[in-house]
Amino acid sequence: MHMKADLRLRPSAARPVERLVEYRKAHYAARSEAASYLTNTPAQVSFCFPNPIICQLVSGHKVMRLDGGPAFGFGVGQAMFVPPGMTIDIDLSSASAEAPIECDCLEIEADHMDNLLARLNDRLARTGHGLSTGFALPEAVCMSPEDSRALDLSGVMALFRRQRDVFSDLKIDMRIEQLILTLCQHHGREVQVQRPDADDSGLAEAVRRITANLDRQVPVDELVAVARMSESTLHRQFRRQFGTTPAGFARGLRLREASKALRDTQERIEQLAFRLGFADASHFSREFRKTTGESPAEYRKRFAPSGVRLDWQLRSSR
Repeated sequence: MHMKADLRLRPSAARPVERLVEYRKAHYAARSEAASYLTNTPAQVSFCFPNPIICQLVSGHKVMRLDGGPAFGFGVGQAMFVPPGMTIDIDLSSASAEAPIECDCLEIEADHMDNLLARLNDRLARTGHGLSTGFALPEAVCMSPEDSRALDLSGVMALFRRQRDVFSDLKIDMRIEQLILTLCQHHGREVQVQRPDADDSGLAEAVRRITANLDRQVPVDELVAVARMSESTLHRQFRRQFGTTPAGFARGLRLREASKALRDTQERIEQLAFRLGFADASHFSREFRKTTGESPAEYRKRFAPSGVRLDWQLRSSR
């Protein structure tokens, strides 16, 4: 049975709704949330999610508007990706008890999405793309039913609804990774990861400040000052150009530089962590494992030439 959800209580709602219009049933995993919305009352609602979402219409028809843009129809089988912070206005005028509107929605933690993109870009760098380009998710995209089937959002939702066990979160994360990779493959953008277009001088200055100071965490106030724009505009510009926040962008650069150093040099892990602005080797190892699934030592060992004993291997064998 669906649980009732008063949209006035949702922290991500951009505009309060004066009465109950939707039934919501939610399932949770470690870094994501899957919710089904059933609407049987004509209404207009508005959302603004703090994390990226992917939604798909199961039944009925909606009229959507993103960030005040032109209205468009959203039909059965269509899916849509919406980045965090974008206002979604929804016209549910066609909803009725006889013909309800039902929609599935997957919300993924922004940091988890950043880590997935960093892993993808690291893979691209190791296969010849270098550090001058990388992948970013689309700003927003509405997909046809044919394109939406490739995402298999219904399969991800089914995992959330199953009886949970110790492997459930891992299975869900793996399916979400596959979904995001498919989204990037078909709708992602290849972007500059170090410098945007020269014409965008404010953003370029912020990127230069980050790139030149990988040994420290550049405060957002400093980035705002060199970019000569507000903090909200700075974050919006980074999301638009790179698909992530300034902090996520900096973390991606640090981890890509770390990956390169681990593959190509014998620099000590403690020294590498200090050089790239991490608090200590433990902090670096945690961040690196979150992105690659391996510790720095494991990653280095995998790329070490056969028969070569690196410094960390010598120390561990004593």
